[in-house]
Amino acid sequence: PHLEGAIHYTISSQHRTTGGWRYKPGDTGDTSQFGWQLMSLISARSAGIEIPIDTWRGANQFLEYVSLGQHGGLACYNPAQKRATHTMTAEALMCRIFLQGSRSQAAIEEGANYISQYGLGQAPTDLYYFYYATLALHQLQDYRWTAWNKAVSRKLVGTQRTDDGQLKGSWDPDTRWGRAGGRVYTTALATLCLESY
Repeated sequence: PHLEGAIHYTISSQHRTTGGWRYKPGDTGDTSQFGWQLMSLISARSAGIEIPIDTWRGANQFLEYVSLGQHGGLACYNPAQKRATHTMTAEALMCRIFLQGSRSQAAIEEGANYISQYGLGQAPTDLYYFYYATLALHQLQDYRWTAWNKAVSRKLVGTQRTDDGQLKGSWDPDTRWGRAGGRVYTTALATLCLESY
């Protein structure tokens, strides 16, 4: 019942016109919050909770709002921004794959190539980007995943704290968003990337 209540809240918080989610129920939506909400719905569906068809329709509609690029495989933060970023493209790519049938294979290829060409990006390390790129490329199981996995694993294992003491095994919050999220944030996202299998 607790899970069902949480999922009902997510469903009722979706914007009725755009199909997105943001910080408050009924907000028009942004790709960042959209991805987290969609993952909760995908997980709930896997657990046997029925999700209304209108919720899925709205989700596909929101992806259309934030889609850019020749084939619609790139994505921006929100419809007003209209500038593709690697992080939002990675998150939208994961959403498209999990929604099964949202957009064409050409859109998926465009998004995956965009991420692959960018690689790990520039300093400081962006673990949020790493997380969604890892989830998305893992689903494809092709040469892009192999190259990404090798690079991200090397980077994360190489930056994990190995010294003695309370910080051993963690990742320092010297990453993009690390100051806001702290050591728990960086360690959680790095761990999620490494356990994507």
